[in-house]
Amino acid sequence: MSKDINLANLPKEVREKLEKSGMDISKMPKAMLEKILKSASHGGGKEVGDETNPFKERIKTHHTPRIFPPNSASEDELFEALSKPSDDKDGVIYFHVPFCDNICSFCSMNRTKLQDELDSYTEFLLDEIAKFGKTEYMKSKKIKSIYFGGGTPTTLKEGHFEQIFGEIYKHFSIDKTCEISIESTLHNLGVQKIKFLSSLGVNRFSIGIQTFSDHGRKFLNRVYNSKQAIANFAKLRENFDGFLCTDIIYNYPNQSLDEVEFDAQNVLNLGADSTSFYSLMYFDGSKLSKDGKEFEYDLKHDNALHNEFAKTLLDSGKFELLELTKLARIGRDSYEYIRHTHKGTDILPLGNGAGGKIAGFGVFGMAGKKMISKNAPNQAKFEKLCNLFQYQSLNLSEIETLQTEIKTELFAFLKECENLKFGEFKNGKFELNLNGVFWGNNIAVKSANIIKKEFIK
Repeated sequence: MSKDINLANLPKEVREKLEKSGMDISKMPKAMLEKILKSASHGGGKEVGDETNPFKERIKTHHTPRIFPPNSASEDELFEALSKPSDDKDGVIYFHVPFCDNICSFCSMNRTKLQDELDSYTEFLLDEIAKFGKTEYMKSKKIKSIYFGGGTPTTLKEGHFEQIFGEIYKHFSIDKTCEISIESTLHNLGVQKIKFLSSLGVNRFSIGIQTFSDHGRKFLNRVYNSKQAIANFAKLRENFDGFLCTDIIYNYPNQSLDEVEFDAQNVLNLGADSTSFYSLMYFDGSKLSKDGKEFEYDLKHDNALHNEFAKTLLDSGKFELLELTKLARIGRDSYEYIRHTHKGTDILPLGNGAGGKIAGFGVFGMAGKKMISKNAPNQAKFEKLCNLFQYQSLNLSEIETLQTEIKTELFAFLKECENLKFGEFKNGKFELNLNGVFWGNNIAVKSANIIKKEFIK
């Protein structure tokens, strides 16, 4: 059954949590596997594109192959490892809050429509914080980033957050520069709430705008029309000095270049500190999938929309490409959570749907239980190398340690990419252009398949 899953096209959030935890899908219980199967995604119909395209299909999100199967482990084994201090003092905590009060049409994430579950879930998180915070391993850590993902974490009330942050500060050593980030929708984050969360130490919000276009917002089942979305974001910007970031989806049916430029101009003019930008994917189990709303996927149009959005922001001179799917205002958001993820920093996952790696173990929470595995050390080394390809610029010195034949094959592939006008070798680096960024995850996967030969003889 698991052989039918294309990990590269699973929903980004699901796949990243599985990869961070090191879970081996082939060993997952049947019930959990069925949940993940429901999250399988596709691009939105038959592809109509350039037949000279060197890749069979565009991979839209980050994926690192698993080359060393993890071994199942017990909670006792995990806590035995956590009974000793960590050699690496940096740490990250990820909280998953699987509740929403409005379900986006494209979403099949681990979330439920909000009911009367917030109090009990908060108690569950408080117990988890205390349980892991008491370990010598976590006591030895300086927490560099805390990330609340979902779902919609801001469905939690102020009283819930007050309890949670009280326990966080009680049990963990929080670095004075710690990035504390919360995902939200516009309608779940008003001025009062953003000021309250700021008083607790939250300094970064990721707002699921998806689009400012009336046409797109209706299709994606977003709350608020275009004018209301712009006005509400502007109010948040006026009342919050920290990092205010957006998530943008492009290539929904019949989206025009004018509409994607409109999104980019609003990101620029409203003072957003960064924005992710993803091409729409249909997820099995989402409302769009259930309604049968598919459309003919036009590769060239997808490419044009991608480049128009990115070029509008880059040409302003105020934004730079932070990673393949994120643009940041220069001097503002650095997205420490993803940087630590790419470096292989320990991530303590707390909550149902949370995945992470800590002390050499993969941990994935589901329905109040944890799947735990022991990860192979070489898998972590492999992933760190692969993560170098999530950026526009690859410093070639960082792959100098590869065996000569592997390095030769990798350089030959990058040369092929240069010939395809996806990028160029320049000053000891390989630099992607916008078309290279568009195909960046394909380039990353192909590079990973070359690099894995370093580890598998």
